[in-house]
Amino acid sequence: MTLADEAGVDDVAFLRAVIEWSAERYGTVAEHSIVAGISNGAFMAHRAGLEIGDLVPVFAAVAGGLPADLAGLEPTHAVSAVLINGDGDPWVPIEGGHSRHRGSDGELRGRTYGLADSGQHWRDLNGCTGAGETIRTDQSQRELSGPGVGGTRILEWTVFGGGHTWPGVAIPAEHAGVPGANSTMEFDGAEEIWRFAQPLLTSPEDRKL
Repeated sequence: MTLADEAGVDDVAFLRAVIEWSAERYGTVAEHSIVAGISNGAFMAHRAGLEIGDLVPVFAAVAGGLPADLAGLEPTHAVSAVLINGDGDPWVPIEGGHSRHRGSDGELRGRTYGLADSGQHWRDLNGCTGAGETIRTDQSQRELSGPGVGGTRILEWTVFGGGHTWPGVAIPAEHAGVPGANSTMEFDGAEEIWRFAQPLLTSPEDRKL
């Protein structure tokens, strides 16, 4: 349970309200919303995929695996996902683990799945089958699943040596040498998320589980 949960803050209801407000105010298509975030924002992106999949056909989680506390949720819709993690991230290790913030009695809290387990969980939820595709470069490796319900896909992207950073964003000079401040300029995270998501913005009816 997060601090927001303990305080009775409903972040999912807030996201839904923002999506619906944007559609009413600016004419966006509510059911084609993409939620993307890094670190805590990545955890929130996973949650959005699980709880408001009718509005979020695609989410992107950078430097943040699936929170274990959410693993028991049963989504109503299949959702595509881009999962990006660096294998040099000391804050949210690619193999998963617990939050560095302990509970009031020093107990471990905030366990998250690693990249591989997060990807497998979403593939299972979506019913992804068939052959996927692996692309490897000197700096990263992408593993794209076969299609699931409604054509959904899961993309696991490992950044070799990558830290707790957003791909394509240079590290400021004053942060050089800080643990986890290793980024890749091989690709732009935002551009690649959009490139992946655009053809997968399908209707909720097609993705109903």
